[in-house]
Amino acid sequence: MNYKIISLLALFTSYAFAAGTSFTVIVREEFTNNAIKVNREMMNLEDSHSFDGRYFKIVLGKSKDAVAFDEKDPETLLRAANTYYHLNIARDYWVNIMHSERAANMPKMIVRINITNQFDDLGHFAHDNRSPEFNNALSIPAGVTPDWVPSDRQDRWDNEIWYRPMKKILASELGPTGPNPITAGLMAMERPLVNYLKLQLTHRLIEQFIFRQSFTRPLPEQIARYIGTYAMFKLMVHESYRADRLFMEEYYYLDTAMVPEVSFHEYSHVVLSDSLEMTHSTPVVEGMADYFAAIMSGKRKVYDRVGGYSNSAPKDTQEKRKYSHWDEANRAATGDFTLSVLWDVREALGPKYGDEVIYEARKFLKTGSSNLSSGLLKAILRACEIKCEMPGRDKYKLYEVFSWKGF
Repeated sequence: MNYKIISLLALFTSYAFAAGTSFTVIVREEFTNNAIKVNREMMNLEDSHSFDGRYFKIVLGKSKDAVAFDEKDPETLLRAANTYYHLNIARDYWVNIMHSERAANMPKMIVRINITNQFDDLGHFAHDNRSPEFNNALSIPAGVTPDWVPSDRQDRWDNEIWYRPMKKILASELGPTGPNPITAGLMAMERPLVNYLKLQLTHRLIEQFIFRQSFTRPLPEQIARYIGTYAMFKLMVHESYRADRLFMEEYYYLDTAMVPEVSFHEYSHVVLSDSLEMTHSTPVVEGMADYFAAIMSGKRKVYDRVGGYSNSAPKDTQEKRKYSHWDEANRAATGDFTLSVLWDVREALGPKYGDEVIYEARKFLKTGSSNLSSGLLKAILRACEIKCEMPGRDKYKLYEVFSWKGF
């Protein structure tokens, strides 16, 4: 009996120690977007000596052991605490607010910080001699190595999240990363301009051949003016790319483990992967994860810079830019246009119904092929029929949103 009492006391002491363990993490200030370091309690720990919890286990690189509380490198300790803290917030949101069965039933997740290996779906980790990766994070789908893979590479893994280390890279070496605001604004004007020129030409042809009116300018000259206007516009777009350097830092660097919204984003990918596979990076797939990351962040702008760790530009939930065909390209997956569309849906339907509709919409999306102008919009409308308070009325609100965004 005494041994049982001693064992229970030891267990209680261990749990109390683990539950009350606090570490420095990075959060956003309440009324600003500034990133600050604060002390926060690490919840749901199962080990009194390391970041091994009920739902997440933080490891370094390819290690199997959790990062210890007495880790000597302060940056590694900060990364471990920061990812552990924010991933628990993300899980709590998905389980208790969105009532996601997938989040509630997922096994403990391995979370890897400072891992440079590429992911290999046949063997988990690509060989160390393959080019290392930096400045990003990714969600890893569960898998198992095939039988024909050599025994020393046999492995089995559940869903994981990987955080790459930061590396400063000359921005000029990254190549084109998407249009600057000037180019984006011009590109958004192209379709209205073309429609206007077509309309003018149609009216001119009707007047020329049906009503036989007299004109001060001959038809060929008028057509040449239309063509010249469009050619001049295309030249302006081409030359606007020269402004890229005005909107780009000299260096690019991103320590994803230090940016709170990255953890929210990657965990959302895992939850949404019951319909949207984590192997694709498209504007729709990334925008859906961005949306829920923004909700958890509680900020209008997310992914904003973190001093010394990230100089990334923020994504604005209230981006006012109109739709252009460029937004369908894979290279636009990191943009904030999809996020702004989904946020406008939320504001039109209200937070409760907006969140439910967007979450339901994932069921009607095809991971690799759903685009913005038809796939996402149709999925939202179908989800509204199921989740909206008054589908008939609310679908009209959605049509207004889509029209306002330029679709």
